Amino acid sequence: MTEDQSAARFMAVAEQISLTAPVALDATGAALVAAIHLGIGTDSRTLSNRLGIAHALVLREINALSGKVLTVVKRDTRTQRTWVELTTEASSLALSASELLLKHSGSAE
Repeated sequence: MTEDQSAARFMAVAEQISLTAPVALDATGAALVAAIHLGIGTDSRTLSNRLGIAHALVLREINALSGKVLTVVKRDTRTQRTWVELTTEASSLALSASELLLKHSGSAE
């Protein structure tokens, strides 16, 4: 898969998550859920760097989504780096979004 295809898949998964999430997710929240699901990163600094979003904005979104779709696993008080996992519900949502997109892309071939 090329970098363009990977980016397009990421964007499609994030959009599908945003559309089907039972809680209100803005674009940043949906992008974080998609990134964690797709293995792009599990900590705030990596997510910030890989998605090109300021670390402070990622931390703010993590705090807003904690307990809803994200679970904070660990925090480094000195650097503020925060490690997160998807909740079971968010993981299911992301998996459904990915599978739905794979079905649609497979039927187009």
